[in-house]
Amino acid sequence: MEILVIPYPVIDPVAVRIGPLPVRWYALPYIGGIGFGWIFARLLVSDDRLWGDALRPNAKSISDLALYVAIGIVVGGRLGDVLFYQPRVTSSSIH
Repeated sequence: MEILVIPYPVIDPVAVRIGPLPVRWYALPYIGGIGFGWIFARLLVSDDRLWGDALRPNAKSISDLALYVAIGIVVGGRLGDVLFYQPRVTSSSIH
């Protein structure tokens, strides 16, 4: 009967290592999404047909926005993990 059992694949959680920095699989969509959003926003800002006479942001402000979004994702993800998945603080977990 063990022939019908599908073995659980052993997949390394680290997709690639860049020096001492391990990049995990779940980080790749975040990196791709932020990168795609940054490039797409810069393309939208550079298109004159979309803005007309309206004041538009420059490329530096779009780059700053991408940095703030990345920081917000990291801080918000960590805060959500602590608040929703580890809400109790005990004296043994503070060490």
